[in-house]
Amino acid sequence: MNSQVILRPAGTGDQDFLLALVESTREDLAILDHTIKAMLVRMQYEAQINDYRRRFPGMKESIVLVDGAAAGRMYVARSQDELRLVDISVLRPFRHRGIGTTLLARLQEESQHAGLPLRLHVLQGNPASALYRRLGFQPGETDGMYLAMEWHPILLKE
Repeated sequence: MNSQVILRPAGTGDQDFLLALVESTREDLAILDHTIKAMLVRMQYEAQINDYRRRFPGMKESIVLVDGAAAGRMYVARSQDELRLVDISVLRPFRHRGIGTTLLARLQEESQHAGLPLRLHVLQGNPASALYRRLGFQPGETDGMYLAMEWHPILLKE
């Protein structure tokens, strides 16, 4: 991939983009009337972000930029015990271009440097789980519809 992938903090001006991003992940809503779909997407987004903020205080909310264009979002929580990828989503036109791999590799590098595990949950059946496995994440417990996955830093001998 030759594109420049950077993160910038999400702000109040990103609301429309974030709503469109959530909508792009919900193909099951395509049959609904536009007004009803927009209402459901907004409700889902607000419930999700409020839950994330409650469960992961201090979570860093970022917009993924690819060559300057908003392409996705990444939410990461950092604590003394772990790095947690809370959420990562990329718009359809930007998928399968190595963006997720690039972002995850950066988190793995940070995890390695900090000596902390990198953890996430993925919806069972989500194609992204294949990417996580390819990058060395190990499956753990299932939690309802979600599978916990972890990547551990390589402990180097001195």
